[in-house]
Amino acid sequence: MGEAITSFRGEYGFLSNMYGVEVVWDGRTYRNTESAFQSAKVLSAEERDEFCGLSGVMAKRKGRRVSLRPDWETVKDGIMEEVVRAKFEQHPELAEKLAATGDAPLMEGNAWHDTYWGVDSRTLRGENRLGEILMKVRAELTGGAYAGTAAQARAEKEEAEARAREAAERERREILEQLDAIPPHKLVGMEVGTRGFGRGRIIRRDGHYLTVRVGEQEKKFALPGCFVQGFLIPDDPSVTEDLKKAFELEARLEKLEGQ
Repeated sequence: MGEAITSFRGEYGFLSNMYGVEVVWDGRTYRNTESAFQSAKVLSAEERDEFCGLSGVMAKRKGRRVSLRPDWETVKDGIMEEVVRAKFEQHPELAEKLAATGDAPLMEGNAWHDTYWGVDSRTLRGENRLGEILMKVRAELTGGAYAGTAAQARAEKEEAEARAREAAERERREILEQLDAIPPHKLVGMEVGTRGFGRGRIIRRDGHYLTVRVGEQEKKFALPGCFVQGFLIPDDPSVTEDLKKAFELEARLEKLEGQ
């Protein structure tokens, strides 16, 4: 038997429920398994939703203040097993790391006196329910229930990510080609009609804003809405269509590059 792992920090931080990986459980996406587990203390959908975006620490703190569902003591062990298993099923790279711990006893040693899920870090005494669940999942990984699937799932995930990158690059090139095909329009100096103000001339462009001089006044309009909504009316209607298309393509490109 391997040497016991008694701290879920550092190299073995991935064993902790506080570890920062998203977990989908019971129809919701949580930032970590702790948030998923703590959310199960309540039954209403609205209250559970409040846990989704919380860190593990904040979720644990919030879980101490809620009114517990009446069957909590009966169901909590099963729920813990569900969320821990979901974590490793959904993250094959973590499943491989868990399997790599071999047959070492897993115990979450702590100094905050949690001897139900973990053990006292000084005496290593406690019920160690979380450690037992982790070792159960590990046995499944190495004993047949998930044999070979972790590496396969990881390969499939990497292949899907590569396909997604290729698709994104193709889309990016297509957007750039479409942008290049749109004829440039020099807006500054262009005469335009204005809704309710008569004729004017564009005298300045600052990013997505145009300044138009109408008589002795200067008025500011936002692009591309000022053209699309008819606040500014160019003599050539193709200007409006070209600007609208360009802004739509630029928005798609910005979203794509931000992913």
